[in-house]
Amino acid sequence: MMDFTSTPIILTLMLGAVGVLIPVISVVRKEKNDSLYGGIAFGALAAAIAFVVYQIISHHVTPAAIFSKDVLANDMFGSFFAIAMLIVGIMTTVGSFNYMKGKGNPAVYYSLIVLSSIGMVLIAYSTDLVMLFVAWELMSIPTYVLAGFHKKDPTSNEAAIKYFLFGALSSGIILWGISIAYGLTGSTNIEQVINGFSHLSPDLLPLAILAVGMFIAGFGFKIGLVPFHMWLPDTYEGSPPTIAALLAAGTKKAGFAAALRVIVMGAIALNLQLVSCPCCNSHSHYDLGKPGSY
Repeated sequence: MMDFTSTPIILTLMLGAVGVLIPVISVVRKEKNDSLYGGIAFGALAAAIAFVVYQIISHHVTPAAIFSKDVLANDMFGSFFAIAMLIVGIMTTVGSFNYMKGKGNPAVYYSLIVLSSIGMVLIAYSTDLVMLFVAWELMSIPTYVLAGFHKKDPTSNEAAIKYFLFGALSSGIILWGISIAYGLTGSTNIEQVINGFSHLSPDLLPLAILAVGMFIAGFGFKIGLVPFHMWLPDTYEGSPPTIAALLAAGTKKAGFAAALRVIVMGAIALNLQLVSCPCCNSHSHYDLGKPGSY
């Protein structure tokens, strides 16, 4: 059962509340105040970092990358990458203070940065394929809007459309991979999927390879991994400079965190299988002094 007092849940509630509150404040105040909304976003992201650091210092997180039966793992691995991605959000917010002066809809702009940061944080803590997908979409959807924030600029519109279309395509590819993995293993938990893949019969291995290929292609599109990077130049060129920086730094860190967790968990799973394998524990060496041992 999920612990609703864990670090990722509290971060989600904290940042989600602020992300919704910023546009509400703009409606209530009925006046344009760029610095107010930017300050609120900055304060929320800084408070989120302080909370994660407090959780680490107080030993409320597991000091390693761990397996978890829940969809989110409250561990040091996730906390480290959460801090890194929240710093990206703060730098984007600070860089936007001067950029957004005199421009329209500052409340929506800063709100979307905060909401996108939630997705980045959840990616860092995800131990389930469905949760990883949902977190990635939560990070991506606000950036679709931010990439085309200058509605009257054709270049910005082109950037948003290309980013959205390739994002939608990659989402479909990832869902296809998740469905294959679930069909083969009966689970979307990363640990159980890795263990399931290692025990597949030979005739099912091509499907497992296909699922892995779908994950590589889908997430490769999303982070701009070669050769799936054809959307990057136009999107970065047409997006606001601060958002181009967010896309370049935030999505790359999120992709690295997701890939590294799968690699680390996969290595641990394979190591546990080797240790627990009876054929590896018994008769693991030859006694050359005994007849028939060679």
